[in-house]
Amino acid sequence: MKPQNQSSPTSFVPFADSLPFGVFIFESPTCEYSLESQLVYANPLANFFLNLNSTKKIPKTLKELFPQLQKEDLLSKILSNLTKPNPSPIYLNEEILLDKKSESKKIYSLLAKPLTDNQFYFLFEDITELSFAEKNFREKESKLDRVLKTMINGVVVVNLQGQIIYANDSAANILSLEINKIENQYFASKDWRQINEDGTPFPSEKLPLAIALGKEQTVYNCEHGIIADGEKIKWLSINATPLYNADGKLEGATASFLDITELKNTQNTIDLKNRKLKAILDAIERSAIVSVTDTKGVIQRANHKFIKISGYSEKELLGSDHRKLNSKFHPKEFWQKMWKDILSGQPWEGIIRNQSKQGNFFWLQTYIHPLYDSNDKIESFLSIRFDITEEIEALENTNRMLHFTGIQNTRLQNFAYIVSHNIRQHSSNFTSLISLLEENPSEEERKNIVNMLHASADKLNETITHLNDIISINQMLNKPMEICSIEEEVQKTLNILKGSIESRNIDVMIEIEENLNLRIIPAYLESILLNLVSNAIKYVRLKQGAFIRVSAKNDAGQIQLMVEDNGLGIDLEKHGNKIFGMFKTFHKNEDARGIGLFITKSQVEVLGGTITVQSSEGKGSTFTVSLPENPSEAIHL
Repeated sequence: MKPQNQSSPTSFVPFADSLPFGVFIFESPTCEYSLESQLVYANPLANFFLNLNSTKKIPKTLKELFPQLQKEDLLSKILSNLTKPNPSPIYLNEEILLDKKSESKKIYSLLAKPLTDNQFYFLFEDITELSFAEKNFREKESKLDRVLKTMINGVVVVNLQGQIIYANDSAANILSLEINKIENQYFASKDWRQINEDGTPFPSEKLPLAIALGKEQTVYNCEHGIIADGEKIKWLSINATPLYNADGKLEGATASFLDITELKNTQNTIDLKNRKLKAILDAIERSAIVSVTDTKGVIQRANHKFIKISGYSEKELLGSDHRKLNSKFHPKEFWQKMWKDILSGQPWEGIIRNQSKQGNFFWLQTYIHPLYDSNDKIESFLSIRFDITEEIEALENTNRMLHFTGIQNTRLQNFAYIVSHNIRQHSSNFTSLISLLEENPSEEERKNIVNMLHASADKLNETITHLNDIISINQMLNKPMEICSIEEEVQKTLNILKGSIESRNIDVMIEIEENLNLRIIPAYLESILLNLVSNAIKYVRLKQGAFIRVSAKNDAGQIQLMVEDNGLGIDLEKHGNKIFGMFKTFHKNEDARGIGLFITKSQVEVLGGTITVQSSEGKGSTFTVSLPENPSEAIHL
């Protein structure tokens, strides 16, 4: 609208027409700005704003144009502001400004300013969107403030000079300062000192906020200590990032930091314990034989000492199980008990004999511990073992020495018995017979005495022979050992005794494992076989059906040799504890001397073996000799 009687400045009209908001110019009939001031100009947006292009009568005065503002007594307030140097705009909603009800709820800014002595103008601007944006911003700012106040992280904002312009409550707590003492300070303030882990000062140029401001770089997880006056060291983990304004220009930086003192102390404790544990594990690794298996026994890890003692390469061990090293020494029940214990979660301790790839036996003191996963389920087993082969061998040698010392004592007792009893008896007999000869008996009596002297001499010679046999057991230990075929040696023995076997019509059965060999002193094996088989022949029952069975087999490194007969047998309840004694006979057999089984037992025990007997009177006997397949250690005395 441009009133006909307008007296508005011509230079202002083109400018006002181009403005993006409504412009009204009023002229007062007097020199004072009044409600009766006449509308002399309205730009296009103002016409549209008040719908002044309609056919309705166009209002002429200020109070007619804005009756609602007059009603609210706002026009007088607006006019009084015209005399002030910098009047402030008034914000009005649509209903108050135009007396118009609308669901849009628009908000306008109204600014009145003088133009000449009697002219003034109103500027109207729709600020609805701006108002809502500001309201939304304020709401978000409030929410952000509430979030910042409840965060456990300390948050500070600094300006370009590094001056703290904002700090939340957590920042105050962490820095041990009040909010009003933090704000306006500088992040590199002397109120707190930054230090490295070794206690040296943390370089100021490396502080996260310094990097964010100086290099405009974001810093993550920078750790350093901080000490406020009178406070203990606190350790912080800090993130910092530069802040930019709407034009992309740097205007400051923000930092968030977390107090990790407790975590740091815990981590230091864990690190210390880990170092101690690592030292222990390193010591075990260097001194022990270590392996890790899964729950099925498959080897997952083997250390150098395990690889060395086993004789296998790491590639050969990994993926296999410990059965590769089984020496077949332990019974099945031994392994079943071990697996039952460790699968139930119990640590297991025991001594195991293993066999290397090269066939050597070695003894291990073994400790097996279950290892658990995050769900507390057993996922593997750790085996820590120590080589105690030398200790076991020393113990075995000690036991053998004690065993053979006992045998030697028994021999000495028997030897002493022979010397004190048998030889003394023969000596006494000789003395008596010689005394009789000195009494000048008749020729016939002299002949009888001489015959008795010859008989005593024979008995003495037999006793001396027995003593020589006992002594020869130890002397034969110096003879070399050889690999002997059991079957060949049995055949030699049967050939020697062939006449006695055939004369007694004895059926001989041989049941010997194929290619069964034994490393032994040949004379010992010959003596053992000869004594056992000749004994079986000697006490056979002279009737149809007599037999002798000779059998042999290898049972887990032990050669078992058995001689069975169905002869006279022995009452073991009566004579069991005497059967291997010297000069012990159990049948009225004129050939019996009671020395063969004693010598056989002595020879077997010297070789590290055992001999047992099962017998029933009138039914027969079975003698079982058990000898080590490799008896070199057994006779190393």
